[in-house]
Amino acid sequence: MSSTHDELSKILMVEQLPAMPHSALSVLQLDNDVAKVNINDLVRPIEADLGLAAQVLKFLNSSYFGFQSTISNVKQGIALVGIRIVKNFVLWKAVFSLIPKSKTGSFDVTMLWQDSLRRAMFSRFLLLELKKGDPEMAFAGALLQDMAIPLLLKKKTNDYSVLLEQLAQSPETRLSKLENDAFGWNHADAGAVLGKNWKLPEPLIELIENHLKIEEQTGKFGQQPEQAIVSLSALLPSVVEPSWCDRADFNKYFNQILPEKAKLLTSIFDKVDREFEQYATIIQIAKPKKTLFNYLDE
Repeated sequence: MSSTHDELSKILMVEQLPAMPHSALSVLQLDNDVAKVNINDLVRPIEADLGLAAQVLKFLNSSYFGFQSTISNVKQGIALVGIRIVKNFVLWKAVFSLIPKSKTGSFDVTMLWQDSLRRAMFSRFLLLELKKGDPEMAFAGALLQDMAIPLLLKKKTNDYSVLLEQLAQSPETRLSKLENDAFGWNHADAGAVLGKNWKLPEPLIELIENHLKIEEQTGKFGQQPEQAIVSLSALLPSVVEPSWCDRADFNKYFNQILPEKAKLLTSIFDKVDREFEQYATIIQIAKPKKTLFNYLDE
């Protein structure tokens, strides 16, 4: 079985996809340079959508931030936590609402979001620790790197289910290799198509499209730290893996990107595990049964 990128575009045609909510689109199209964004331009579309405004306020008043007094309005909350964090939350809620809640055979979209959130938090915390690049852009890119998988499963149910079952039987095999062999494209290519259809920011689309190209991105850490770290995050263990299949590759590329920083992994993994539960509660995702630290400790 083979296909082309043209077929991929047809599978994910705009008219076949759910539309990005207008309020979210207005927020996401604001400039990524916070110095160029008027806070009121972010507040207006959020407050115009009562459901979104309520979700944002719930997020801002969660234990994740731990404010002693209640945040009573969106503008106040944005001033306290920053534009980028709120933009990422709106992005998450918008995409999460558009992704099918698939559970087919061994695949459960809940587990995909668990993996995605851990990868996003790893990317953010590592860049914050290193004081490199844009941690919030890396968070968004890692969070959405696999967003096409549930939609591909819905659009190509029979063919894609076969690949996921093969992956379940041989977790050491890369899903992208199975996709490329079967279709001539992979979920990173599909994610880029989705991103363009949903008018996501171009830098974010590039992170999603290139997240599987770890060999290529490793040498570009100095110029593109977000892409290198998002690509590295793709090698983290999945919650469905009894053992860390990509550990050797992860260590190899981590040491190439950050030589003599191996000890940093322990603290980053521990921080992801500790803070995952607080963030996951907000976006209604269950805590994984096995922590990242457990995989590291094996």
